Amino acid sequence: MVMTSAAFATGIPVTTDPKNFPTVWTEAVYNGSGDDIGTGVIVRWDFDASTGDFADMCAWVEQGDTAEDIRTAGVVPFYGDGIDNGSTGTIIIKGPAKVRKQNTTTVTDDDIVGDDGTGYVIDWTGGTSDECMLGVAIKSAGSSAIIYIDPTIDDD
Repeated sequence: MVMTSAAFATGIPVTTDPKNFPTVWTEAVYNGSGDDIGTGVIVRWDFDASTGDFADMCAWVEQGDTAEDIRTAGVVPFYGDGIDNGSTGTIIIKGPAKVRKQNTTTVTDDDIVGDDGTGYVIDWTGGTSDECMLGVAIKSAGSSAIIYIDPTIDDD
């Protein structure tokens, strides 16, 4: 058997150093949204934009643009680079992550959070169907918050 393309898998750590480093699961993604995606922002799956032999099934993302969207995928790591349009990058899909928020936005420690509709974190409002919770707020201060990322669909 001949392999003709690169294969990527979800990055689930097999060894950890919990004393010194956060343990996060990551996913390789592609940004074909038409806009660059900055660091520390929430992204959603953009399957409708994916093309080629596997149209609508590839791991394309775009910056979150709908509050608590059911397609919430994860967060672009705050450290390092964002994901330029037309490029691949990495998102955190599980574990602690620093996420951007508006200074006037409420993010309550120990509370469930979601996307405010611009890719920033906010307390989850809940109550309607087809929404997604980003995770739980660990600590919030200023223009960022530390969130335990674990996107969960609320399909009430």
